[in-house]
Amino acid sequence: MLSRVEGTRTNWFEECRATLGEVHDESAYSAIERLVQAGSEVGFGVTDLIRMLKGGMTLESLLDLIEIRMAAAAPSIRSRAA
Repeated sequence: MLSRVEGTRTNWFEECRATLGEVHDESAYSAIERLVQAGSEVGFGVTDLIRMLKGGMTLESLLDLIEIRMAAAAPSIRSRAA
């Protein structure tokens, strides 16, 4: 993916990190990793997460949406385990 600002190739992780505004904070790496993992568990790809954040969704709203989807999926996860 090409960065619009620099015109250089960036990966999804750098795009996520820039979107969250945590350029130099090491804890941002683990926070982004957890966000991507949680999002993937409910069917959101990295591109989906980036698109929602860039589209104006707050991080809090995104986390709420992920939580709602996880809660909705919980009964089917429990029934498969039984």
